Amino acid sequence: MIELLIALLILAVGLFGTASLMMTSMQSNQSAAARSQASWLAYDIIERMRLNSAVATGTDNYVIAAAAGVPADPGCKANGCTANNVAALDLFEWKTQLVQSNLTGAIARAGNAYTVSIFWQEDSSTACPLVLGVRQCSFVLRAAL
Repeated sequence: MIELLIALLILAVGLFGTASLMMTSMQSNQSAAARSQASWLAYDIIERMRLNSAVATGTDNYVIAAAAGVPADPGCKANGCTANNVAALDLFEWKTQLVQSNLTGAIARAGNAYTVSIFWQEDSSTACPLVLGVRQCSFVLRAAL
């Protein structure tokens, strides 16, 4: 009987270890998915700016704060857009994708250099700094146009 109890104890410890390992793995997968999505979206908006470089290098039409909501759709996609409307459409689509991915983002400009910052909250990551008691992770991309 004692042998059976010891065997059950060893089995229980092993199962708890496996469950803990699976939970850690799932948290790491979620973290990697958020970082991957942030990276993809940052490179996406930089490529959009490169396609519309006259507006991106000559105006601040691509600058947007993290706290800003989704801008209005310029409604020109079907009929053709001016270069300034393309910038507004790019920001509309980019911010919409951020919201759908549960991310926030900002774009800052210094001359022809842009900084794209994307933020998300993550409870499980100790690598991200605490901001108001919540772990806030970020992905920052700097690019010159």
